[in-house]
Amino acid sequence: MKFEFKIDNEIKQEYLLSKPTATAGSEAFVLRDFDNYEEQVGKQVYNLCISELNEMFAILRNTSKRGAQKNKSILISYIDFCIAKKIVPHMENRARYINVENFVARQALINKFISRERLQEYQKILYNEQDQLLLWLLFIGVRGRTVKDGTMEEVINLTIDDVVEDKNRLILRQNDGTSRELDGVDDFIIELIKNTYEEECYVENNGEITDNPRIPDPRQIKINREGEFSRHIFRIPGKDKYEKFSISLLNSRMRKIQNICDNKYLTWTSLYMSGMIQMALDILKEKGEVTDEDFDDICIRYNYDNYGIKERIENKESLNGKKISNYWFVLKDLFMQYKDILY
Repeated sequence: MKFEFKIDNEIKQEYLLSKPTATAGSEAFVLRDFDNYEEQVGKQVYNLCISELNEMFAILRNTSKRGAQKNKSILISYIDFCIAKKIVPHMENRARYINVENFVARQALINKFISRERLQEYQKILYNEQDQLLLWLLFIGVRGRTVKDGTMEEVINLTIDDVVEDKNRLILRQNDGTSRELDGVDDFIIELIKNTYEEECYVENNGEITDNPRIPDPRQIKINREGEFSRHIFRIPGKDKYEKFSISLLNSRMRKIQNICDNKYLTWTSLYMSGMIQMALDILKEKGEVTDEDFDDICIRYNYDNYGIKERIENKESLNGKKISNYWFVLKDLFMQYKDILY
């Protein structure tokens, strides 16, 4: 594929012609990203100051240290080529001063934050309501205890009887016999839970036609409404499948969802943490600040290592200035990182 660049097209084409065919093919995509930024700021990359180069580099697809270093090498190589052509007035390659370490973490943070808007886009991509609901439940804090027998228990144990529709409330049940209430659940999530419960079939391959001539149409697998777990929201697809939903199946589902949505950072943890960050960002937008008490409320809602703080607050016990735990400070620190990136 040959690109027509908007800035210095002839120079970029000459640079690519100086490379082996395979190398030129891969570097052209990176040069296109440079070209887009050049058009945006109205300057060639070789004339950008270091702060502008850093800004451009931050928006590249630096998903790993190796990838970031490769992008930097291409940028240095291209600017060196321009210097050799004597079209760089200052004859300096400022790209050499870019520290790739500064951008891998930043890019990873951006990719790991699943905003409400991005989650809505993922919902549109996913065919099965079971998959859509899984993402939203994690985002609003339905997960389970961080102990061996508590992994994803609140998702797996959720039944249609745990939905208190008129109060927008979910009853979340743990494997140790305890439960908690989650209030303020959005109407559309309540509706999605009901629709998931009524779902009759799970469609393989996200509803897309494959190249397999033996299976011209995506296979639809019946979801049973009988047996011990017939009232559960998540039920294993299969004509003779009556057992409880499993962690291994949820793991498999998440890996498939990552591929479908093209985001390797889409995990249980990233969704759960993204929900808390989104709640903090909403508070910031509404109030102009996020107080320590707000972080307390977020941790309580998400059951984020709260050590009984909710009960202590309700009983008007003194907290002696202590927050929920060290996890509270993890949340606040993470929020401050995102605040700097997104605002």
